[in-house]
Amino acid sequence: MFKLKTLVLSGALLSVAFLTPLAHAADVVPAKLNPADQADLTRIETYLNELGTMESRFLQFSEQGVAEGRIFLDRPDHLRIEYSPPVPVLMIASDLVLMFHDTELGQTTYLPVGQTPAGFLLEDKIELSGDVTVTEFERSAQAFRITLVQTEAPDSGTVTLMFEDNPMRLAKWRVIDAQGARVEIALLEPRFGVSFKNPRELFSTVDPNAGISVD
Repeated sequence: MFKLKTLVLSGALLSVAFLTPLAHAADVVPAKLNPADQADLTRIETYLNELGTMESRFLQFSEQGVAEGRIFLDRPDHLRIEYSPPVPVLMIASDLVLMFHDTELGQTTYLPVGQTPAGFLLEDKIELSGDVTVTEFERSAQAFRITLVQTEAPDSGTVTLMFEDNPMRLAKWRVIDAQGARVEIALLEPRFGVSFKNPRELFSTVDPNAGISVD
């Protein structure tokens, strides 16, 4: 069975590592970027800000094994992650709240989205500076990889985003928490710019145990 902490980490979006940051214990060391690197980061920023909706299957890799499911994104503010059986987890982020629902136990927990290393991905305007710091930037033939930390709490974990280029596309992300636990998510056949039939219901954070319908 997957551990609760590992499942929470997996949603760190894109979401991404839904853990309260640890106390600041060390100064953050930013990556050394040349003008070409900075230009590519600007392109990545533009891509993320123009990313509206996405639907995709995903594979999750961690020390506990492999899991799969579906992810739905409606930027800004909204994210839904559904795990396929036997993992009994549903996670929904809407505005400032993350709902973590255990479908097997019928238990629901709420957490603040803003206290997560990757919470910035759901903000109105994404900036790869300020509240987050780029600590690593890697470029290959047609791909980019950037590693981010929270500027004020670098010891709380890292988020690494991996992009394909020409055309640019978010392909994977990896989260490493403060204890070194690693979770990697790979998107499978993602569809961008999709229309959701009932987004209010899809991204509702009403406790499923309450039996309240969302129009």
